[in-house]
Amino acid sequence: MSDSPAENQDNAELPASVLLPDLPPVEPPSAKFIVQLFVVPGLIVAAIIGAWLLFGKLASAEQDWQALLADMKSSNEHRRGRGAMGLAQALAADQNRKGVSGPRLTTNPQIAQELSAFLAETLKSSSTEPSVIDQQAFLIRTLGTLDVPEAVLPVLREAMDEKHDREVRKNAVLAAATIAHRANERGAGLSGEGIVDELSNVAKDGDPLLRSSAAFTLGLFPLGKIQQPLTVLLSDVDANTRVNAAIAFTRQKSLDGVPVLREVLATAATTKTAAPSGDSSVIATSNALKAVSELASRLDDPTRVEIVRDVETISKSYPEPRVRLDAAQALMKLRGK
Repeated sequence: MSDSPAENQDNAELPASVLLPDLPPVEPPSAKFIVQLFVVPGLIVAAIIGAWLLFGKLASAEQDWQALLADMKSSNEHRRGRGAMGLAQALAADQNRKGVSGPRLTTNPQIAQELSAFLAETLKSSSTEPSVIDQQAFLIRTLGTLDVPEAVLPVLREAMDEKHDREVRKNAVLAAATIAHRANERGAGLSGEGIVDELSNVAKDGDPLLRSSAAFTLGLFPLGKIQQPLTVLLSDVDANTRVNAAIAFTRQKSLDGVPVLREVLATAATTKTAAPSGDSSVIATSNALKAVSELASRLDDPTRVEIVRDVETISKSYPEPRVRLDAAQALMKLRGK
């Protein structure tokens, strides 16, 4: 039915001010709006969940390390692999928890004792099978993440013995280095009792890699205990060993290694051809530059003048850009700037 005349008349007489205005056109939401509405909150939620999972995993590892260790000792190869990897990952994650209070896996004496005993048992094997050597080396690297030196260092000393495989001995030396380095960073340096004697024996080995590793590690222990073996290593036939011994003395604020550092820098100053990436001579030059920087305030004037001359040449003409930058920074310290 149509509207009555009266109704039509009423509508026609409504003032314009009360008529409904036209609605704005409907537009699809912009990409920015969608990101703000959905993506950003999603990222926040994901971050919260990630943090929860991480700390949940660490808490779980704190409770389940015994199960992981039991898996490592299993006769089943797959269980051994899962247990070893799980425990190593848990310890590495715990080591990276900077500034976190509370119980730590890496300072748990029971874990240290159990792992040390397990390594000691595996070291009794005379097998030269790669799988056995790999297991021993893996256990040693895992022990290197622990900060319980009184439990760990004795078995690392055993692993350094010359009757063991080269890979096992090398990893034992480097594990001792990481433990000593962290102790020094905490201001609780290790006394070196026992371990320095074994490192000194490794430093006499016929393998230059082992001597070089021992030279590096010795520098992390008190000078009074390491001065004699390091002095011998300064004259080693292997260049890397000599440099590591000089760096070790530098770490102790000793000038004993300066002649070797000068030798490295003098050679670098005459270098015109670029070396392959990762070449030991490039690394040695970079380390020598940083070492003389550390000793700058202790050098006598004649020595400083000679070193500055070579470092200046390196900063201008050494083929490797990164080394030239290291040389420029060393010059500033040598010149007291």
